[in-house]
Amino acid sequence: MGNGSVAGAIIMAICCFGCALTFVGIGIWAERAEKPVHFWAGTNIDPNKVTDIPGYNHANAVMWKVYSIPYWLAGLIGCFGFLGDIFAIVATVLLFVACFPGIFLLVWRYRKIEKQFMN
Repeated sequence: MGNGSVAGAIIMAICCFGCALTFVGIGIWAERAEKPVHFWAGTNIDPNKVTDIPGYNHANAVMWKVYSIPYWLAGLIGCFGFLGDIFAIVATVLLFVACFPGIFLLVWRYRKIEKQFMN
């Protein structure tokens, strides 16, 4: 056995999986929405400005589901944190990459979706 704790591994996994489920949930909501989904908090998308609402919503859904992947991976790797510190370190690095550079990639991708589907 490593020198990590089982409780720490469980907490890490729960936090990561909770985030991942949230992002998948947003993706599912986007996929099922009949009106164009919004990206920015407190905004609404004018349906008349979207050229293909199902395509726009699908692109948003894929974006959010893909964004959940590093959180799923970090949770899985974090589950093994009790085996050694390397697992917790790798999971933490994945979370850092998902949170900081990842959020900028998310905004970049949404801007591309806007250009593709909006007048």
